[in-house]
Amino acid sequence: MAQNITEAIEEVSLIKRVIDRTQNDFSRIANFFIAIGAVNLATYLLYAVMLQIIKGMEEVPYSVWRLFWGLNYVSITGYVILFWLYRYKMKKWNNHLSMSLINIWGILLIGGEVFRLFFSSTYFQEQNVHFYQKTLTFLFPVIGCFVLGFVIQDKLILRVSFVVVILYMFLAATGFSVSAAEFHGNDMEIGLDAFLTAAVVSAGMVLLGMELKRKGAK
Repeated sequence: MAQNITEAIEEVSLIKRVIDRTQNDFSRIANFFIAIGAVNLATYLLYAVMLQIIKGMEEVPYSVWRLFWGLNYVSITGYVILFWLYRYKMKKWNNHLSMSLINIWGILLIGGEVFRLFFSSTYFQEQNVHFYQKTLTFLFPVIGCFVLGFVIQDKLILRVSFVVVILYMFLAATGFSVSAAEFHGNDMEIGLDAFLTAAVVSAGMVLLGMELKRKGAK
């Protein structure tokens, strides 16, 4: 009887160590998501700064326009750097579970940016290009959130992801938009679904990283 009790205690201790290690594994990639959010926030800030610079020019040089459109590559460059950096760290720490999650997110984030750049450089109808770009930029990170939520069994991540999807579908269907800025006499209107996407890939990623840190600290 005493031996059975001892074995049961040892099994419970082993399970607890496995759970603690798993949570710690996830917390190690928390900074990856925070960094992804920071990259996107920096990208949007650069766009805002460049728009203000261009707005103040009477005649915009071609080089300035090239620099402005070159901002399209800031996010994908940041994604690639962060992907290889954190993948190297997980491999060095022999953290196979977290490395698998990094691989999934790397494919989704980098793949989404590649498709976005592809559609922006092809000769589809402008309306179709805009639709594909918006949808892919939103869809790929949200798919990653669902995958992550199922893997680590985090109901909060799953519920928030579901609510965000429903909200995006509503905003995209209704077509609500607001005037973001006045650009050389023309109002720049941006759909509320685009604002939601920007929030998801920037502040949303930071909050996701904080949630993983919180789970790892338990």
